[in-house]
Amino acid sequence: MTPTQARHVSHSFGRVFPFHKRLTDAFYSTLFELAPDTRALFPDDLSVQKQKLASTLQTVVQNLGKLDTIMAPVRALGVRHAGYGAAPAHYEAVGLALITALKQVTPGGLSEAEERAWVAAYNVLATAMIDAADAHRTQRASA
Repeated sequence: MTPTQARHVSHSFGRVFPFHKRLTDAFYSTLFELAPDTRALFPDDLSVQKQKLASTLQTVVQNLGKLDTIMAPVRALGVRHAGYGAAPAHYEAVGLALITALKQVTPGGLSEAEERAWVAAYNVLATAMIDAADAHRTQRASA
C-alpha cells in the first residue's frame, strides 16, 4: 500500500461510511450471489455480522497508513475465519463483492484510482489472512 493508495481508500470510505448499512447489505447480497456456498458460513440473521464488517472496515481504513499496527489482529481474523470454514478460494469472491458494493453505494462511485487502491488494500489483508490460516493449519498438523 502506498500512501496515495491509503488516501484514496480513506477518502472514498469517508464518502460511503454514512451509508454503511447499505454497503454491508450490498456486500452480503453480492457475496451470496457470487459464492452461494458461503451463505452456510454465516448465521441466518446477519445484523451482527454486518455491524462487525462495518466496524472492521472502519478500523482497517483508519490504520492503512500504519498496517503493522493491525496485522496481528488481521492474521488472527484469518485463523478465525478458517475455523468457521472459510477457504482461500472464498477470498476472491469476498474481494469482488466488496469492490462491487463500494462501487454501487459510494456516492459518485469509485474513481479508477480509488478502485485500484481498494483492490490493493484488500489484497494485502486477504493475503495476510490466508497465510496466517495456512500457517495455523500447518502448525496444528505437525503438533
